[in-house]
Amino acid sequence: MPRTKLVCYALLVVLMLTMPAAAETTIRVWFADTAEPVMKVVRESLIPEFEKTHPGTRLKVEFIPWGELSPKLLTAFAGGIAPDVFMHGQAATAGFAASNQVAPLDKYIAQWDDAADFGVTLNSGEYLGKRYLVPLYGSANLLVYRTDFFQEVGLDPNSPPTDWDELASAAQRLAIKKGNRLVREGIDLSSAGTSGQQTWSTFLWQNGGNLFNTDYTKAAFNDTKGVETLEFYTSLMDGNIADHQQAEAVGSLPPLAAGTVAMQFAGTEILGGFKTYAPDKYPFVKVGVPLQKQDKAAWYSFAGLFLSQQSANKDAAWEAIQFLTSQASLEQIIKAVGGLPPRNSMQNAGFIQEDPNLAMFLRGMDAAKFNPNIPQWTKVRDILARYIERAAFGASTPKEALDAAADEVNRILQ
Repeated sequence: MPRTKLVCYALLVVLMLTMPAAAETTIRVWFADTAEPVMKVVRESLIPEFEKTHPGTRLKVEFIPWGELSPKLLTAFAGGIAPDVFMHGQAATAGFAASNQVAPLDKYIAQWDDAADFGVTLNSGEYLGKRYLVPLYGSANLLVYRTDFFQEVGLDPNSPPTDWDELASAAQRLAIKKGNRLVREGIDLSSAGTSGQQTWSTFLWQNGGNLFNTDYTKAAFNDTKGVETLEFYTSLMDGNIADHQQAEAVGSLPPLAAGTVAMQFAGTEILGGFKTYAPDKYPFVKVGVPLQKQDKAAWYSFAGLFLSQQSANKDAAWEAIQFLTSQASLEQIIKAVGGLPPRNSMQNAGFIQEDPNLAMFLRGMDAAKFNPNIPQWTKVRDILARYIERAAFGASTPKEALDAAADEVNRILQ
């Protein structure tokens, strides 16, 4: 080999040996779930598969309890250390978008062949005409009941309540009281927190009411329909049908499985817990249709993935979102969490069709109502929850409670 070529070859080898290796991209993802089945699926299946199919990109997933998620995100955004991708509920969309904390996904969605498979669920995270969320799984608030308790009191287990009158009548018959203590609530209702707001709002929609006026500038929940709804809601918590406090689990058993309640409004996650901790009782669990008074309505919501505006690797982060919301990934996640699939193609999945209760949640989506996407929603939600609780415990009349809540909400909206 000529000396010149040999020298060049040697220099090339030295250059290649001294060049730094290609930088590895790390995408940080916060999952809002700490259930062991979910963590196992993500850690043992999804992360290895993603890194195998996306060489050069590492997926670093942290699991954050739902109750800690919002405060941690607030701190992370303020400190400029937000994750590239994070999970949250659709109701948080407007707040994140208005604060420029999340990036719109429309340019990615426009080039995504799978987008059509999500149907309307892909619009659940829409704010001011832009989409910010890709849903992972959904939840709902439908009537879940014990068929064996229905038979015990002479009710048809195949004909659950369909309206308010039937609900109140069935709850009264199903309740069991010994002395001053309810040993079985006819229906378990939440009087506090987000659960109370969601359940009461569902009744409001069923009564033909609305949370806000049409342009979301003023509260509408304290009108005649709202007051009538809260009067009905709190009338069920009279100590003879239901307690003011939401029923608690008995050990690892959900209240419905433990037999301390006969009916409750719940989502698919309750079914998952029932199957895990009381599989022998699950055959006695059934899901009813959305109730109505004036309108048929049921609360639905989707949790999904957002792309952080702070991410320095948005394209790679979008690749992670695509992978985690692929049909193959979603089937594993949804089986683990017990949620509703956001993709149309998954509604006929075997694990859905095998369980008539899951199928009922899907059929109920024709009456679905969603919390509004406005930046102030989480504050409004917490105000409503606080005053619903006051009415439930008799600290205020329903009208006083809703009027006071409306005063606070209107100040926020203005």
